[in-house]
Amino acid sequence: MRASSRLTLRKMRLYIPQLLGIVLLLAVGIAFFVTIFTIVRGYEESAEQFFDDHVYADMTFYGSFDDEDVAFFSGFDGVLSVEGRVVRDFRNDEQTIRAISLTEEINTFYFYDGRLPSSELEAVLLKQNATAMELSVGDIIVVGNRELQITGIAYSPEYIYLVQNDRTPMARAENFGVVFVTRDFFTESYNEIVVMIAEDFDMAEVRDAIDASHALQRQEQVGYQMYRDDLEQFTTFAYIFPLIFAILIMVVIYIMLARTIQKDRKQIGTMKALGTSDKKIISIYLSQFCFTALVGAIIGCIAAIFLTDVFITIFSAMFVVPTLGFTFYPTLWLGAIVVSVALCALTSMIALRGILPLMPAQAMRPKPPAGGKQIFIERINFLWRRLSFNTRYALKNSLRNKGRFLAVVLGMAGSCALLVFSLGFNDSIVHTQDEHFTNFANYDIMINFDARLFTDLHPVLEQLDDSSKVFMIPVEVNGENHILTITENDFDMVNIPVDELQNGIVIPEYFASIWEVTVGDTLYISDVPTTISAISPQFLGLTLFTSFDYFTQVTEDMPMVYNAIFGRTTDLEPLTSYLMENNIYFSTLDEDRVSFDSIMESLSVLIVFLIACSIILGFTVLYSVGLINLSAREYEYMFMGVMGYSHKSILTAHIKETILQLILAIPIGFVLGNLILESIRGEFSNNSFVMSTAIFPQSYLISALLVIGIIVLMVWITSRHVEKLDIVEGLKVQDD
Repeated sequence: MRASSRLTLRKMRLYIPQLLGIVLLLAVGIAFFVTIFTIVRGYEESAEQFFDDHVYADMTFYGSFDDEDVAFFSGFDGVLSVEGRVVRDFRNDEQTIRAISLTEEINTFYFYDGRLPSSELEAVLLKQNATAMELSVGDIIVVGNRELQITGIAYSPEYIYLVQNDRTPMARAENFGVVFVTRDFFTESYNEIVVMIAEDFDMAEVRDAIDASHALQRQEQVGYQMYRDDLEQFTTFAYIFPLIFAILIMVVIYIMLARTIQKDRKQIGTMKALGTSDKKIISIYLSQFCFTALVGAIIGCIAAIFLTDVFITIFSAMFVVPTLGFTFYPTLWLGAIVVSVALCALTSMIALRGILPLMPAQAMRPKPPAGGKQIFIERINFLWRRLSFNTRYALKNSLRNKGRFLAVVLGMAGSCALLVFSLGFNDSIVHTQDEHFTNFANYDIMINFDARLFTDLHPVLEQLDDSSKVFMIPVEVNGENHILTITENDFDMVNIPVDELQNGIVIPEYFASIWEVTVGDTLYISDVPTTISAISPQFLGLTLFTSFDYFTQVTEDMPMVYNAIFGRTTDLEPLTSYLMENNIYFSTLDEDRVSFDSIMESLSVLIVFLIACSIILGFTVLYSVGLINLSAREYEYMFMGVMGYSHKSILTAHIKETILQLILAIPIGFVLGNLILESIRGEFSNNSFVMSTAIFPQSYLISALLVIGIIVLMVWITSRHVEKLDIVEGLKVQDD
């Protein structure tokens, strides 16, 4: 073995604890990064393949259609295949069952068990519902007033998320079920046409020709939007945590190597004097960190194999893709390993730049000690004199090695920031729920039905204490479909500026930000120019609002009809019973709150995951930094023992220094946690849900206590380490 290799190994043996700390940091960071990106890439590939294999419709048209419309539709250029179907929701107490008529070639199934139904008294049930409702093939499910035998359990490309509607993008599987039935189950005409299209398809031409109320492309479907949003959100998380790891790793390596080089000045000077090249000296120090990075990255990649399937199981509470599983991506592994090694190599080169230009004679001389500087509190004599020696020692020592002190502070601050972010994410969901159901919604029930003239009053109006009639229609804005709610002038069922309804369109803050518009600007709604009269905070099922008076001014073909009623009543039970008996669709505010709770339950999986990762990060970072700090100061503690200071006195000084670091780190962590939360706000907002960020006081307290708890553990480790130090060894040391 060459002399340089032996020297490298000897140096690595001297710094085993520090190098193990770096390995641990790298392994956790790489494991997180590779795991999340494996899931992201696997999820995208599996989902897209699932959509292709089971022919997820490119477009869905909504309206009232018959077989002639379907045949007429197939004659348009760009139409590859087209099928009509009936989709209808049935209420059964608090449970809603959606029945969908079978299509032969579009939106086909991935069967878990069983077969297709062959009669109107048979059905296929979604796997999510079968699990939640504890049903299997051969069991009976009630849909409307009919009992259907389950002939199959299947997955559908439309329902990788259990989407009930825009306001309930992730419904409870026990409260909202989806069954697929034969066409004979229904007596009414088609209300949807699903289509597979080519690139030259003209949607607007076809929609107008068949008189569809509106149409949605695949990417506009709520379920598909959630799939794309989740990919972006997971990608964001895959960068946030490893980025913080990377920063801390660079700080740790820099401080560790800078200190090592200062201790090895004479040795480096001797090697220079003997003719050793700078390249050889660099390789001696660089190779140990590159090897450490390589080991840490490989361990992280291997750990990702076991973590991926665990996380997929956890995330299955949010989405279901039956073919999703661990996939080995060589480029991802190679990229993670190369970046890890490059990161460590770059940091090492930065640390080495100060010693290499020195001449041999300069390098062989000890570095002149830094002059002692008075700190601010030391200049306040009457206060400084009253401090104990331990306290003065802790304050002065904190600034003696600013790099080491900064590494510990950054480790504490990074851990606190991620805990604040994770707990704040949960707080933001709770705050969003409170903002919508307490401050925005001001109704008890919303009833939907076919449009009827204002002169033809609906019977349910008599059963409501207060009500408002509205016309809810799909419209196109900036190439996307949205819901426009046209209201009466005194509409007060939601918290929007009612006075502005007669002057134009009231839009959500989220849309105003996305569209880059403000009050007074012109907004084209299905090619009709309108004026934005107000911007209102909205959080669930974002909707545009205007009045009948205003909309009749800007469009000539506005019918005076309504298709929904918002109402308030002190006794909902007889009303809901009447609506269910007459198969009229409705949703109560309490049901919407329960539906939102299901979103909370799904996101709680992600929140627990984030908190767990934050705690792991905190322990990993502080343990690794603590090991380096201990190694750097062991001779200092030995000398204090030689000078007669008791173990208690040494530990007290260490604790006081740690408290000073905590005082600085925790506020920094609070600020960084807020910044991270604000930075991901947009990733968790879409046309159905807008997150309102908030961090509750108890979350700050819990984050601080968790960091303090980890620090207490590190103090205990330090105490045990100091007890084992050999005073005789300390006496042999000539310099620090």
